[in-house]
Amino acid sequence: MLLDYFRRGTEPLHLTVLGDVPLFSGLTTHDLNTLDDLLHQRSYVRDEIIFDQGEEGQAIYFVLSGKVFIRQEDQPDSVAKLCCGEFFGERALLEDAPRVAQARASEDCLLAVLFREDFLGLLHTYPQIAAKITEHCRLRDANRLLAITANAPLVLLNHREIPGPITWIGIIGATCLALLMFKSVIWLVVPLLLALILYYLLAPLAKKMVLSGFSHRFAATTLSGAFLLLTGLALLMFYPLAIASANSWQTSFLLYLSGGVALLERTLADLQQHFIFMRNASFGHDIYEQFLDFTEHFSDKYLGNLLLGLANWLPSLLLTPIITFFLLKDGAYLRKMLGGAVPNAFFEKTLYLMHAVDRTARLYFVGLIKVTLLDIAMMSLGLWALGIPSALVLGLIVGILCWIPYLGPLLGYAIVMVVAATDFPGNLSLAYGITALFIAARLVDDLLFLPMIVGKSLHIHPLLTIMMFLVGEAIAGVTGLMLVIPILGIVMVLGETLELILTDTRLQARHRYARKLSWLAANRDLEID
Repeated sequence: MLLDYFRRGTEPLHLTVLGDVPLFSGLTTHDLNTLDDLLHQRSYVRDEIIFDQGEEGQAIYFVLSGKVFIRQEDQPDSVAKLCCGEFFGERALLEDAPRVAQARASEDCLLAVLFREDFLGLLHTYPQIAAKITEHCRLRDANRLLAITANAPLVLLNHREIPGPITWIGIIGATCLALLMFKSVIWLVVPLLLALILYYLLAPLAKKMVLSGFSHRFAATTLSGAFLLLTGLALLMFYPLAIASANSWQTSFLLYLSGGVALLERTLADLQQHFIFMRNASFGHDIYEQFLDFTEHFSDKYLGNLLLGLANWLPSLLLTPIITFFLLKDGAYLRKMLGGAVPNAFFEKTLYLMHAVDRTARLYFVGLIKVTLLDIAMMSLGLWALGIPSALVLGLIVGILCWIPYLGPLLGYAIVMVVAATDFPGNLSLAYGITALFIAARLVDDLLFLPMIVGKSLHIHPLLTIMMFLVGEAIAGVTGLMLVIPILGIVMVLGETLELILTDTRLQARHRYARKLSWLAANRDLEID
């Protein structure tokens, strides 16, 4: 079969040891490859502590070589010895409880480590593994194991709910520095942002393809290629339509601009009639003159620059499917590379950090897409009920503009009001209906959609949110408004976790002790008698 050509090939040598673990003895070569994408290999020297009793459990360990001692503080004489093929640390994950014992390497050993979320997902993907672990743990209620979901919240036991003041200063400073850096490379930030959104949308499909027997490379190539193909087809279909309708579109555009000028003129006249200070001020007249100049000279002054700007952005936007491809294909490799650079003492905290950042970004961007779709549906239905023409197009424009906090909804409201003023001049009831629709939409967004969908990923105080919006706009303009909240959310996770690591004296002591053991092991047998 042609499809079999794209499936996993022969088993790599390093998976032979993993296949000898009794827990994974029933897995196929493809299943072992899929499992290997989730596993981190760690080397421990003799007497090095793997984890302490009482600390939060973030991973399960599989012994690939060597031996491990499991010892409880209140029972120092009772020691369990685990050899190659056995696993430990699963009870803390299943019961969401602290470690009940200390694990220490009794000799130089090689361990495979699986993070909590990946482990819980493994139990659902492979029921035979769940059954073996259930039997091993001797749990009375086997259904309790199967009820645990792979989407269980990433929590650190015993960690502070609010970072300290120094940490908050670092978080805000790092966010501002990131915005300042992104401002200078905005041509790369925008496709990277779009690639992240596309990656989180395609990742569930890629996972299903991998579980069905295809490689990560094939899944990434297929999904990225399909997106690029669909985008190309859409552009090819849109191009002749745009050429054929260019004159009518330009006429309609100028017509609506003229309607906007008339609306602005009436609005300024009403304001000057009701407010005395407006009669003596000239800013209203200046705004009107600038808007009138924009409408009269749009084609010869602004249209060329607009098309040139879009052409300049096109090569950068083409990076989006390329970046998405490598994220889908090499995401596991990147996680392993980052985890491999961390000392053993801080490894579990680093696993939590990587998955927490990934989960925060995924929930935010996917939630943002869901809110956008709901906004588009709500605005389209509302405008259709009010009798506005092209309600779906206007709803789409308003939904996308809502990505820009504060300014986006106002700009969308202005566009809809211009259309209504042009098509239905003098219809005050329609204007009141549009205003009520936008107010209701913002209330639903702020009180329902955002807290329920996006609020699951970011727990940021409203005052801090407003302040960071102002800071983001001051540093990077509209781009800063769009990027400041996701950047702040990710930096918060980084700051809180780094605070835990840097203030944990036990972890630092274990790291120094491990370095001493590694030095002694390296100098072993060097002296000549």
